[in-house]
Amino acid sequence: MQQRNVARELGLVVASIAVLVHWLDPAPAGLATALIAAAAAVGTGSVGGEWRPWRMPLIPMVLPALAAVSIAGIARIVAPVPWLVLVFVAGWTSLAWLVGLETAPETLAADGATAAEPGGVVAAAPVAAPPAVRLRARRRAEFDLPRIVTDPVVVKTPELRPHPRPLAVRASALGLAFFGFVAAGGLVPGGLALDRQPMTTAHLAEFVALNAAVAGLVGYRLASLTSPSRFDRLVRVVAFGQYALPVAVATAALRSLALPRLFIPALLTLVAYAVTSLRESPEPVPQNARLLQELAVLGIAAVAVIAWGVMGK
Repeated sequence: MQQRNVARELGLVVASIAVLVHWLDPAPAGLATALIAAAAAVGTGSVGGEWRPWRMPLIPMVLPALAAVSIAGIARIVAPVPWLVLVFVAGWTSLAWLVGLETAPETLAADGATAAEPGGVVAAAPVAAPPAVRLRARRRAEFDLPRIVTDPVVVKTPELRPHPRPLAVRASALGLAFFGFVAAGGLVPGGLALDRQPMTTAHLAEFVALNAAVAGLVGYRLASLTSPSRFDRLVRVVAFGQYALPVAVATAALRSLALPRLFIPALLTLVAYAVTSLRESPEPVPQNARLLQELAVLGIAAVAVIAWGVMGK
């Protein structure tokens, strides 16, 4: 209960400061948003029991940071009354829920710890597996002969346990992808083409980079569902690039069409979903007929939406 209250207080503080970005100019707004996201991430780590930022695992801090960015970015494109109040309430609720999701005791508990079952019964801890050993040869000084020695080796020590609610994390990540893309359009002048004015080259580069960063962080968090180990960091970094690159290309292409309002964030979310489906395919993609059919239908829908947006300009 105390941890839940701390999550609510963190959400209240972050959301209260994030909505104030509405009254800042674009350059200070970007800096303030970065600081707010960092505060949300560090606050999430401290809720999990770690007060040293350099020791905090990155995985549970990604979604709260994206939520903070979403609140600040969306606050810049809505009217103060009544929409800014709704953004504050929704952002506070969402951020508190995400912090609770990522710092739940069953998520952060170490492997082998006791867990309380429904009814207050404490389950016995599972027996820890014996450590793996590595054999190597060492010469004996007195006879200059090799001898076999063993060293204990800890294999695939996880940063965190696999999340007990992967569906909630996956749905939250894809939802935050959409809101993050909307926020990127609010933080970069002309990102959402609300006034149908062409963007400068510098603003277009910022818009592409910010959307790519949002998609990369979403990919990093989704990859950690199946690769939470400390030795799987390379897998998560590769996933960051696998999400960021297609979204960056799609952002540049879609913004050149000057699609109005929320067309670009919705289509970028579709790209992120397609990348997720390709990465998590249980069998080779050419042999996954159901996935290919789904991607074909989504592609047709995306073309129809683009045509609708172009004709509606």
